[in-house]
Amino acid sequence: MVAGGGGASLADFTPINTTWSYFKDHDYGFVKLTAFDHSNLLFEYKKSRDGEVYDSFKISRDYRDILACTVDSCPSMTLAS
Repeated sequence: MVAGGGGASLADFTPINTTWSYFKDHDYGFVKLTAFDHSNLLFEYKKSRDGEVYDSFKISRDYRDILACTVDSCPSMTLAS
């Protein structure tokens, strides 16, 4: 993931529309990543001018199957399969 607004006011955007660029903005901003624990991440895009969150998403993963493994005792199928 790439996000941020460093150099936002230095030049205009190219007129070429790309499929990987969803939104273009002439404002400064940054991404804040918060790890709540070993299973939950929160990404927040904030604008520098006001510190408000303009976009966010969570990534969660249940690691119970992996943490229960010991040497040579892991099941062939896990929750991640």
